[in-house]
Amino acid sequence: MEPTFNIFNKTISKNSPTLIIAEIGINHMGSEELCAQMILSALGAGADCIKLQTVNIEESYHPNTLSYSTFKNCELSKDALERLSKLTKDNNGFLFSTPGDLSSLSLLESIGVAAYKVSSGLITNLPLIEEISNTKKPIIFSTGMAKVEDIDNIFKIVKYNNISLLHCVSLYPTPLNILNLSYIRTLSNNYGVISGYSDHSDGDIACIAAVAMGAKIIEKHFTIDNKLKGADNKMSMNAKSFKTMCKKIREIDSMVNGSSYKPHPLELNIRDSRYRKIAAKENIKIGEIFSKKNVCFIRYDGNNNCIDASKWALISGKISKHFIQKYQMITLDNI
Repeated sequence: MEPTFNIFNKTISKNSPTLIIAEIGINHMGSEELCAQMILSALGAGADCIKLQTVNIEESYHPNTLSYSTFKNCELSKDALERLSKLTKDNNGFLFSTPGDLSSLSLLESIGVAAYKVSSGLITNLPLIEEISNTKKPIIFSTGMAKVEDIDNIFKIVKYNNISLLHCVSLYPTPLNILNLSYIRTLSNNYGVISGYSDHSDGDIACIAAVAMGAKIIEKHFTIDNKLKGADNKMSMNAKSFKTMCKKIREIDSMVNGSSYKPHPLELNIRDSRYRKIAAKENIKIGEIFSKKNVCFIRYDGNNNCIDASKWALISGKISKHFIQKYQMITLDNI
């Protein structure tokens, strides 16, 4: 059975449109107003859903770390998160988050978040993953830095099937020659899940290639202004570029899944006029043997009695019953 992933009001399968996630993270730097602007901009650019990062810095980072200073004052209150979630829903999108710690998970549960993301840096935080799995909600895992045993451990804890794995390389920005996009298929094949790609490279080429290779979820960092200081604003994709990327992804969705016909009915309409038929290459006399020396295989419109080139075996070596002029089409009446 082909895997599926049910999240929000969508069922993600190998034939469904790609789920596009705008990763705002903490690019809002604790400003509800800025976050609201980013949400509306991302949805307008084509994102299906918005992902934030929710942390209690006292539980997530040691005070002597760069992460502590980066995340400090970037928290959003419960009330702000509720308003932002409603704003997203009112604009036909969905908001979810990565809880960085148990307190943040409780906060997100209190506002009714419908799904969770586990970032690459949390994939070995098995106590947190266990508590997230207890919610029975959809979970998306990024696998940057993860070894096979780290991914295996997820399936020892999460006892239900509604999870997805995103290939990711945790370097910022990621050089194109180490993206290893073929691992997207490896994740899907090895674990029987919907797989996708979380991108940290410059531009959109990696995301476009990932979708063409079968990624069904794309996550890309988003900002409304690369000049904003702090968080990941400098390395994130701006609204104009994000919109272009989304358009390309939707075009690829159409290329890959827009039609399941082979051949397409529109092709069948022109098939007979495109395939080669058998005709006299020169005048053929009565009693002359049909061979590749005296016939040719040409495109010809009309006369359904013509013999297709694929049926050459029917007349090869047979004797002509009639005189056939050059370019006259060969029919079963001739042999």
